[in-house]
Amino acid sequence: MRAKLPYRRFFAALLAGLLLVATGGVNASPPPREPVQLALIAAGPLQAGLEVRLQPGWKFYWRSPGEGGVPPRFDWSASSNLAAAEVAWPAPRRISIGNVDLHGYTGEVVLPIALTAVDRSRPIMLDLTLEYGVCKDICILREERLSRLLQPDAGIDEAAAAKLARWQAAVPIPAAAAGIRLLSRQATPGRLTISLGADHPFERPDLFVEGAPEAWFGRPEVSLAPGGREAHFVIPVQPAEAAASLPLALTVTDTRLAAEFTVR
Repeated sequence: MRAKLPYRRFFAALLAGLLLVATGGVNASPPPREPVQLALIAAGPLQAGLEVRLQPGWKFYWRSPGEGGVPPRFDWSASSNLAAAEVAWPAPRRISIGNVDLHGYTGEVVLPIALTAVDRSRPIMLDLTLEYGVCKDICILREERLSRLLQPDAGIDEAAAAKLARWQAAVPIPAAAAGIRLLSRQATPGRLTISLGADHPFERPDLFVEGAPEAWFGRPEVSLAPGGREAHFVIPVQPAEAAASLPLALTVTDTRLAAEFTVR
């Protein structure tokens, strides 16, 4: 996508510079602290989560990472007795680096993972290869392999269960359950206008739009109707013709809510 290419070149140059430092291509200095620590946590035989701890200033991407970003990619193929692993995504933040918007997390996040066993009487061996990017003043691509053995008769780890429950509560709920509904959608080349209604007044809403893989949906201009029960979002879109594409996944966030729905 034309708008993304300069940032991707910038991303690649920064990565090359980081690799040069790591391989001794410049004067040696004390190694930096790891920007991110990952772990698989488990509250029970079918309740797991990917725990991400970030050093100050570093960002971890959401599933739709924003302009020039890289979404995390999960490969569970080396696992055993695992029929499915469904990753849930807590609502993201919109993070600016220069004139680029990223969608993701800072500090700490846990992605809850719902597991399905092939045979519930046998252990599940989780074996995850994760490809992901993290950004601060530089952006780097990484790959890590994580594993965890889950016994079918394991008791509940209360601390892990509480942590998973807290982050599960941050996962967007269906828009209807949040009292949010689509009022209108209008598309013109390069621009998408979405209007939402709410049972309770909006305060500081934001809208994240996901569509065709080649489409980029930028930071919306937001306006509220008197009383705050209607919010209007005008979103730049590239390429221009992608504004009319369907389906669209919409994630709306506000001070005390996160909800999502699909426009088909």
